[in-house]
Amino acid sequence: MDYPKESSIILPLAIVITLSSFVQSLPEGIKSFDIFSEITTDPRATSLFATDFGNLSKSTPGAVFYPSSPNDIATVIRYSYTSPKPFTISQRGAGHSTNGQTFVPDGVLIDMSALGRNHVDCRITVTNGPIPYVDAGGEQLWIDVLNATLKHGLMPRVLIDYLYATVGGTLSNAGISGRAFWHGPQISNVYELDVITGTGETLTCSREMKADLFYAALGGLGQFGVITRARIALEPAQKRARWVRLFYTDVELLMSDQEKLISMENNVPVFDFVEGIIICSVPQISAIRGSYNFSDSDIAKLTKLVAENNGPVYLIDAVAYYDDTTAPSLDQNINILLEELHYLPGFEFRTDLPLLNFLNRLYYIQLKQTPLGLWYVPHPWLDLFVPKSKVLEFDSRIFKSILNGSTTAGTILIFPMNRTKWDDEMSAVTPNEEVFYVISLLWSAVANDSNSLVDLNNKVFSICEDYSLGCKQYLPHFTNQEEWQKQFGNKWTRFVSRKKKYDPKAILSPGQNIFTPLELI
Repeated sequence: MDYPKESSIILPLAIVITLSSFVQSLPEGIKSFDIFSEITTDPRATSLFATDFGNLSKSTPGAVFYPSSPNDIATVIRYSYTSPKPFTISQRGAGHSTNGQTFVPDGVLIDMSALGRNHVDCRITVTNGPIPYVDAGGEQLWIDVLNATLKHGLMPRVLIDYLYATVGGTLSNAGISGRAFWHGPQISNVYELDVITGTGETLTCSREMKADLFYAALGGLGQFGVITRARIALEPAQKRARWVRLFYTDVELLMSDQEKLISMENNVPVFDFVEGIIICSVPQISAIRGSYNFSDSDIAKLTKLVAENNGPVYLIDAVAYYDDTTAPSLDQNINILLEELHYLPGFEFRTDLPLLNFLNRLYYIQLKQTPLGLWYVPHPWLDLFVPKSKVLEFDSRIFKSILNGSTTAGTILIFPMNRTKWDDEMSAVTPNEEVFYVISLLWSAVANDSNSLVDLNNKVFSICEDYSLGCKQYLPHFTNQEEWQKQFGNKWTRFVSRKKKYDPKAILSPGQNIFTPLELI
């Protein structure tokens, strides 16, 4: 049998079983199931799932399961739950986690991509009615969901920056980008879910039906079940994107302007997308080029600014989506708004591109990086939610101190969100302030410096803890329950209660290191 070289390449559904110690240890009953032919322990298969995008750690699953349908997943989970010797189970979509959150040593890893194999279209269904939505399988990539909806002149309200992650993966965290200030994270834009719980039961849930499971699964880190379908809100799609970049040397002015841009006073803001980037040194200018149409003279001008500034340089990415009907008034509205902002004179840049090119911009950056191997180096990432009241202190202690002048490869993001757009019933955790900031240290260990970057991230988070900055981790990674309890804060008791109800033997997603298998019995 031929095995793929990468986990993203299509695998066959019929897998030859290698009688390893893991398979021999499985209860005899499961071997009589038809789906047993879709489980393999062959090292050529299991080794493909031994690492993730972070490329920081390695853990080989005991077996890999290639389901043909959601019912196959339910069968395996139900068998584990009812077995005298339950085995742990983890789901993996595109493998875009950075700290082994999908690892399941000595357990069964579900390759979710097998669900959409050869029948993508029937796992994505668009309904264009008075309230348009798309039903998408949890294994579907957001790029495929977007392409399917664009055929109907529609698009999801909120997309993540990198569209080659899966629906189930991002909804298990939150799903954020510069669009979330308006509509909230992706989890705030879901009408309904199909979830297979840790007992093997398949349930359809929403805000009106089995609401506790619905709220638990959204942002629930895979702890309560496997999301096999999500009904996602849509809106009319525009055709083009006007991308404005504004530069600052004063973080207070940056914050003031960003918060003005995300203000919902007029209900419909001029810009559809607002993010920001911090540049600590001249080498980091390369991180802002990407698909943006900077001229050589623009880059020279920016290089001079960064080199001569005694501290970080900040920028706002503000993007307006438009079509033929809104084009005539677009520039007028942008110009009026920019007159009220405080960016550096002469440091406003504009470019225009098809909307899909903007939404899928990181893919094109990936293509440019792939020949150099940059996409496949370790990625020690740290994503934080920082209360607005603590951003200036964070800037002083981190960006103007330990990161000032840093030449580390990667992108540093900073942008605000409106907490009112998040549903507090959901598992996802945010700071308890009306406005909080996303600050992401998205390092690439191109200098074989992954260990030092991990240490740097730990130092940053330790400063947040030592000075009580009230930060919460996004895409969190902790190694003990005490840290998890602190992360969830007043949501912890409810989180545990829901876990006991929907995965009482803690079978699911052990790689998150939240619960020890069987401890909840």
